[in-house]
Amino acid sequence: MKKLYHYIFYKLYRYMLTTANANLALNGAVIYLCISILSYSGIIYLLLTKFYKLHSMSGNLFMTIGLFYAFLIYYVNYWYFKKDDLYLKIEERFINESKQQKTLGNILVTIVVVGSIFFFMLTGYLINKYFGGFKS
Repeated sequence: MKKLYHYIFYKLYRYMLTTANANLALNGAVIYLCISILSYSGIIYLLLTKFYKLHSMSGNLFMTIGLFYAFLIYYVNYWYFKKDDLYLKIEERFINESKQQKTLGNILVTIVVVGSIFFFMLTGYLINKYFGGFKS
């Protein structure tokens, strides 16, 4: 699992190196990774709240906890990849992938990142449409 997490980070990092903000590639890769984690966490929260009848939080409390969670995820991931220059070691490990591996990796990372946002929106839509939304 750790190898897959590193690979997804590597692909995001390599993508960020090709942008105009290449000097911020580590930050950009961590941000994309955090967006995916936050989206999947949101899906879990929506499903748990709806199907296990958990008490949903007020908007202010949800935003406060959500912002704290987002910053926590960002800083933990940034520290993890920055510590001992792990991001450079990960780049060395995966830099020699074949063209076929590179293509499959790009597809995997696109599914993970874009899929997380898509499934988050789809989950919210389906819960509101078919299950009557959330009751406070």
